[in-house]
Amino acid sequence: MPESEKYAQAFMKNELAFTLIGQQLQWSDSDFEKEFRELQLMVDHKYDSYQGFQPATRFHVALLNWLSQFPTLPQRQTAYNFVKDRLIFISQREMHHLVSMLMPIVERLERKRIAAELRIPLFQTELQPAATSRIELLRRRTLFVGLSDGARIDVFRRYNEGRISNEQVVAFSEISDNKWVDLQQELKKSIARRGFSDENPWFEVVCLVDDFSGSGSSLLRYKNGEWKGKIYKFYEANKSRIKDKLAPNCLLHIHHHLATEQAKCQIEEDLERFSKEFQEFEYMVTFSFVLPGDIVINDNDHCVDLVELLKSWYDAGIADDHTGPDIWYGYKNCGLPLVLEHNTPNNSVALLWATSKDGANLQMKPLFARRKRHSSNG
Repeated sequence: MPESEKYAQAFMKNELAFTLIGQQLQWSDSDFEKEFRELQLMVDHKYDSYQGFQPATRFHVALLNWLSQFPTLPQRQTAYNFVKDRLIFISQREMHHLVSMLMPIVERLERKRIAAELRIPLFQTELQPAATSRIELLRRRTLFVGLSDGARIDVFRRYNEGRISNEQVVAFSEISDNKWVDLQQELKKSIARRGFSDENPWFEVVCLVDDFSGSGSSLLRYKNGEWKGKIYKFYEANKSRIKDKLAPNCLLHIHHHLATEQAKCQIEEDLERFSKEFQEFEYMVTFSFVLPGDIVINDNDHCVDLVELLKSWYDAGIADDHTGPDIWYGYKNCGLPLVLEHNTPNNSVALLWATSKDGANLQMKPLFARRKRHSSNG
């Protein structure tokens, strides 16, 4: 079939789907023409790429099914306007751009650190041989570790081929003893080849990388008199490696490609408290981009109809032991209108991702079905 015919058929299918959507929303002909053009642009460039859709399913089908759950026209209009005006969808290309921003952040931190060590202005780190040599050593003594399967550590490595070694990139934070031995042996060979054979083969910086933080609680939290979270787990597993595989006062550099303003504040506050108690490491946190606080939906939102819909069209059965109850604004009440191309965070409003169990009195249908990382059945 010629490409022109395929395009024509796809266009007709999309137009039919949007015709049915228009009927649900009681669009006039002029409404349909305007809405179809604007929404189709976002569908083509973003929404159809969502990885949570079933095979052969596209956004317009999900939207049609999602809108059909609401019994009244005002509810459907409120839901549609929410998607059109408030939804933030981070595409794969956008996420990869955020990943690419990590290395410039690392390089800036390296230069600031060496400038402080050598007591020279920052710009002199570009000119003085002692500074450039020290930066080269520090770069090789930096280990990049993924904190989750969403960290895109493979993408980061490909973006920086020739600038970092494959032997200083680790996909998962649970590093075995044998892997640590391999990492140190490769580090020793590498610094010897660079003419630093008299230097200790240990890592000065460990950069812990993750994709997104909505509340900050999975990274670090103090609960029931004890610390929990990814940072604490890494600390407990590796504090014994200091002065062996890790340099004294090794820097734990925690980086997120994307975070909310709430998460940024919470992480910085918790990390400051944590660092005073566990001083074997130094700590730093950075972000490629922080979502502004004004995107959050809560009881004070200017759209009263949306708040009413989020609360009234809510099935309490979607909550579990991990999320806690009353999560119409999402986990930890983050109230995000956010979808990532590979999954929808549970910090986003439940209306976007929740699926009711069979037999529930109120059947919530997702627009962007979520894959759970946590299970209450374990």
